[in-house]
Amino acid sequence: MQNKAKAKTTTSQLTKLFVSLFVAILVLVNIAFLVISSGYIYYSAKSQSEQLITAVEENLEPQYDWSALLDAYLAKQDDDAIILTTPQGRTYYSEDAHETFKDINHKRHYQNFVVSHKHIYFLAREGHHGYRIHVALNVDELFNLITWLLLTMLGINLVAILISILLIRRFAHKWSRPIQTMNAEIQDIRKNKTPERKVTIPDNPLEIRNLAQSFNNLLSFQNNALKREQQFVSDASHELKTPIAAIRGHVNLIKRRGQSNPEIISTSLDYIDSESKKMQLIVNELLTLGRIDQNNDDVTPIDLVKIVSDVVNEVQTVYPQKIISNLPEQLLFPIKPTDFRNIAHNLVENAAKYSPADSEINVVLKKQADKLLFQVADHGIGISQENREKIFERFYREDKSHSSKVGGYGLGLAIVKAEVDKYHGQIMVEDNTPKGTIFSVYLPKEK
Repeated sequence: MQNKAKAKTTTSQLTKLFVSLFVAILVLVNIAFLVISSGYIYYSAKSQSEQLITAVEENLEPQYDWSALLDAYLAKQDDDAIILTTPQGRTYYSEDAHETFKDINHKRHYQNFVVSHKHIYFLAREGHHGYRIHVALNVDELFNLITWLLLTMLGINLVAILISILLIRRFAHKWSRPIQTMNAEIQDIRKNKTPERKVTIPDNPLEIRNLAQSFNNLLSFQNNALKREQQFVSDASHELKTPIAAIRGHVNLIKRRGQSNPEIISTSLDYIDSESKKMQLIVNELLTLGRIDQNNDDVTPIDLVKIVSDVVNEVQTVYPQKIISNLPEQLLFPIKPTDFRNIAHNLVENAAKYSPADSEINVVLKKQADKLLFQVADHGIGISQENREKIFERFYREDKSHSSKVGGYGLGLAIVKAEVDKYHGQIMVEDNTPKGTIFSVYLPKEK
């Protein structure tokens, strides 16, 4: 409950983020305005004081009565003051300058600025040929102008922040609407258990569009996986049901008639042994499929020629077909031995199962460009074009009329396909001449 209380919507998070950024920008703008304004006041006051001092310096004559002339150099603004000290040590004051400087000298100075009686002065001092000139310029108007501008800016900032909250929240809601729509559709899919449905893919923004597409792909993958697993369970149950029923039937037969007819025990045991071997074969192939993982890291190159030769010899001892191998002296390739043995054994044995006894099977292993090629060609019954994808499904057997005569349960090619996919390879099915099938497995060197 606590985590849910802390959780925030995308709209609120986006609104908070963009408003915070906007406020931070306004703060920086106001700080920059204060810095620029302070610089403007300083250099403007400094320029005025330098002009005043220069004007006085240009007219420094001992015969002048400076007590009357100093006021003429000052601007008409109130409270400006100037003091002139001659080389002889005599000091002249403009009007009210004595009181102004007396008060200023007791106040704290900030660089060239000082505050006195609610007025702000800019102070400047200069010496020229023994004369000393002190100037105090009233800069209240400049500060009042800057203060008014700053307050105006703060008011505008406040209005801009309030407007931005409304606009940003509206746009944030618009931007997050695809996420809200997708979330609602996902909840509906979960609630109604309809994985075949898809979420709506928005045109913008691109990230949400890609997310929706990825989720739809995941839904398709999960739906297909669920269907495959359901089909797998159904097929496995069906395939195991027959031998189990036969075994149970013969066990009951022995229980009912075994004592009175001992001769049936041997026959029933042989049948039970045969059916249990079939179950063992199904279980072993299912376990092989289940053990095929997608981890093919840290594989070292091995010699595939020896594996193919061993597989050919094993199949040759069981099946009558003549197997012709076209193998190099050595072919090193990075793959797990059991993985490649599963590919080779199932393809060669599959060719032997569906080929006439007096036919030939050709096995080729070689490097082709940047890939490994393992090829098995037979002269058997062939595979129709429309079934060439189905043959890699679990328990699928194309020629159902001959399935009882041919050993196996339709798992061999499914194992081959899983191993090839594990190494990002490709398996192709083609017609052989004049009849039969060619299975070609291509495995890339880089996985």
